[in-house]
Amino acid sequence: MVYRAGFPPGFLPEVPRLREVFSFMGPGALSEPAEQEVGLSHLGIIVGVPAEARSLAKYSIIDDEPVRLREGVTLGVSGIGPRRAGLASRRLLEKGATALLSWGSAGGLSPKLSPGSLILPKIIIASDRSVYHADPSWHQDLCGRLEGQVEFYTGSLAESAAVLRTPEEKAILFQQTGAIGVDMESAAVAAAAQEAGVPFMAVRVVADSTDVTLPNSALNACDEFGRLNFLKLIRGIAARPAELFPLIRLGRDYRAAQRTLTLVARLTGRDLLVPQE
Repeated sequence: MVYRAGFPPGFLPEVPRLREVFSFMGPGALSEPAEQEVGLSHLGIIVGVPAEARSLAKYSIIDDEPVRLREGVTLGVSGIGPRRAGLASRRLLEKGATALLSWGSAGGLSPKLSPGSLILPKIIIASDRSVYHADPSWHQDLCGRLEGQVEFYTGSLAESAAVLRTPEEKAILFQQTGAIGVDMESAAVAAAAQEAGVPFMAVRVVADSTDVTLPNSALNACDEFGRLNFLKLIRGIAARPAELFPLIRLGRDYRAAQRTLTLVARLTGRDLLVPQE
């Protein structure tokens, strides 16, 4: 009778498992708003969605107001996409940030990369094919600190204005740009940093590899801040039962990306080796 209501055989036993797999999107304690102006040598970190901030702080951030993680470091959750990332970057600059870091997950474009692969790009390629460079000194310091501790790649990171769902879409961008990874925020952060004349760096980890098709049920169940509507997700799986196991894989791959981000945060210290003035 349950199956006649729209749920596929074998679905209900997987519901607790889905909750566990996607628990990284759940709520948490609030952090302290960055109410005061910050001083010199201050790092501004931009993440697209609150879940990506968990590798830097042991709590969730549920709105887009900048929060102070600790002295000298402020984080802003931009929401998904270049326009929001640009706004968040400028907000941090207005609060006194003297360096900008784009932090979070990425899609893999090179077949060599798997979930959890770390990208420290030297070059960011925007959708209009503008090119931005990571700060050479900052990039060198990060690579030096991480060498021998975690494998990383320094190839280019491309921007996409929309989510690349399928392997075919990723292959096209790979052929067009030669970039090894893709995200939707780093180019906008780099552009804001270049305009302000401050150092820029990106730390991105692959969450979905080239062979993955992102399930529509997951994309439709998330808002612009990546927050999951679990009821929408269940309804989406009921309509597309074949997406159940790809969803479980996606959750596990995202966890692999989060583990790498957490490791990078631990190895690079409180200020992530931001250049000092």
